[in-house]
Amino acid sequence: MVGVTALRRIRWRLKILSALRQLRFRDEAPLIMGHHFPKWFVLMLVLATALCGCGVQSAVDSAKTGAAPASTTEEIAGNAIADQDAAEGGGGEMGADPQTAPPAERKIIYTAVVDLVVDDFTETDRKIQALTKEFGGFIAEFREDRTYGDRRSGRWVVRTPVRRFQEFLDQVVALGVPETRQMDAQDVTEEYVDLEARLASKKRLEERILQLLEERAGEIKDVIVVEQELARVREEIERMEGRLRFLANRVELTTITITAREEVDYEPPQAPTFTGKVQSTWSQSLTALGRTLEALALTVVALFPWFVLLLLIGTPFAMGLARWWRRRTPQPAEVIDPGASSISS
Repeated sequence: MVGVTALRRIRWRLKILSALRQLRFRDEAPLIMGHHFPKWFVLMLVLATALCGCGVQSAVDSAKTGAAPASTTEEIAGNAIADQDAAEGGGGEMGADPQTAPPAERKIIYTAVVDLVVDDFTETDRKIQALTKEFGGFIAEFREDRTYGDRRSGRWVVRTPVRRFQEFLDQVVALGVPETRQMDAQDVTEEYVDLEARLASKKRLEERILQLLEERAGEIKDVIVVEQELARVREEIERMEGRLRFLANRVELTTITITAREEVDYEPPQAPTFTGKVQSTWSQSLTALGRTLEALALTVVALFPWFVLLLLIGTPFAMGLARWWRRRTPQPAEVIDPGASSISS
C-alpha cells in the first residue's frame, strides 16, 4: 500500500511542521497528538526524520517559499490510484491477458473528392440537395461561380453518415461525367484509445485530488498549491474531451467535396493521335495569336484617352512656347536699296 504510506508520511510531516512552529513561538513544551513532549525530544525526532529521508527540510522550504512539497499531489494521488487498481482488479489492465482482451473498435475517418461535368447546373444542384437530405446528411459549405458568361460551376462540401458513405458517393458520381474521383481513409483508432485511457486516468486523479483537498488541513499556501494542481488536471480533461468529440464527429460523418461545372455536349478526352496533336498545336497557335492581337488592341484602347488628354494639354502649351520664342528672337533690319529709291524719285 505505497499510496497510503505516502499519505501518512505527508500528514506526519505537517504535524512536525506544526510542532516546529510551536517551538519557535512558545517556551513551554509543545503539544503533539494530545501529549506534551520536551523540546529536545522533538528536535531529535526532526533530526531522525531528516536522516531517514522523509524530506522535512524540503517541506520547510516549500512552506517558506509557497512552493509545492517534494512529493507532489499528482505523485501521491497516482500512487493511491495504482494501489486502488491493484486492490480491485489484481493489477488492472497490466494483469490481463493480451490475447483475451477484446479488440478495440476501428475508428476511421473517410473523405472523398469528386469532380463532375454536367449538362444542367441547376438540376445538379437540386439533385445534390435531395440526395443529401435522403441520406441523412447536410451541406456544410456551398459556392457558385459564373466565370465564363453563362457557364456555371459550383462546389459543395457534404457531411453524410459513414454507414451510407459508399452508396451516396455512387449516386453523386452518376449525376454527370466524373473527371476526378478520390477517396481517403485515416485510421485514428490508436489516438482515440490513447485519449480514452488518459482521460480515465485524469478523471481518477481529479477525484483523488478532491479527496486530498477535503482531508488536508494546512495553511492557505498549501491549499492554493493543491487547487492549482486541480485546475491544471481539469484543463487537461477538457482538452482531451474536446479532441474526443472532434474525432467522434469526423468518424461518424464522412466529408465529401463535390465540384461540378456546366458544359453542354461534353466528351471525355481521348488518347491523342498525330492528327490530333497537329490540330491541337494549330489551335493553340491561333489561340495565342488571337490573344496577342487582343492584348495589343486593348493596349491601344487603354492609351487612347491619355493620348487625347496629352494632345489637348500639349497643343496650347506648344503654341504659347513658339510665340514666346518669336518675340524673344530679334527681327533682321530692313535694307533699303538706293537705286530703287532714285528710280522711284
